[in-house]
Amino acid sequence: MKRILGLTLAVTASLALATTASAEPLRIRGTIVATSSDSITVQGNVTASLNAKTGFVSVVPSSLDNVGPGSYLGVASKAGGDKRIALSVIVFPPEMKGAAEGNAAYDPLPDTTLFGGTRTASSMTNANVKTIATPESAPQVNSSTTNGSVATATAKGGVRLLTVTYKGGEQHILVPPTAPIVAFVPGAASIVRPGDAVFVNADEANGKTTAGLVAVGSHGLTPPF
Repeated sequence: MKRILGLTLAVTASLALATTASAEPLRIRGTIVATSSDSITVQGNVTASLNAKTGFVSVVPSSLDNVGPGSYLGVASKAGGDKRIALSVIVFPPEMKGAAEGNAAYDPLPDTTLFGGTRTASSMTNANVKTIATPESAPQVNSSTTNGSVATATAKGGVRLLTVTYKGGEQHILVPPTAPIVAFVPGAASIVRPGDAVFVNADEANGKTTAGLVAVGSHGLTPPF
């Protein structure tokens, strides 16, 4: 139990980097090509060091059936008129509630609302609230992320409307059936294996890249964030 709690605290701290204006993290995505006791190398020859503060999570398929008022989510979304449209949703375990709470600009992400082609810019919303694979060829879109708690959740015609609240604000987010839904399961360094898809939230300082969070896709899943 102490080990899991320690990892959870490490993950929570590393996730906080994602929405902190004073520290812009380096986000690494790709396939693990090599690991050691103190480093991970991702396709493209990008290596990040691991230390006692590095958190590890498995990324597993989930469902909005597991989400309701009080659930804590991380939602990457794109603009859609007076509402946001979800590109992907992370369901956090109860012990990670409060991680990186808030709303901030995020990386361009695959536009999962399309059935092929481009990335768009996104934002991430972390909040309390069927997994479909992200098309690799999807165009990219600008995004934001929201981490917060689900206040309300309604469904109509296969689309969910979530109100995600966080300190100082809220977002109304439509979740189409195309948005991948995943969950974090706290783990240990042993889950890091060559060949698996990974997302690494890292810091770069004095020429050294250090991993704060290593999120490894489980059973062939690619982290959709």
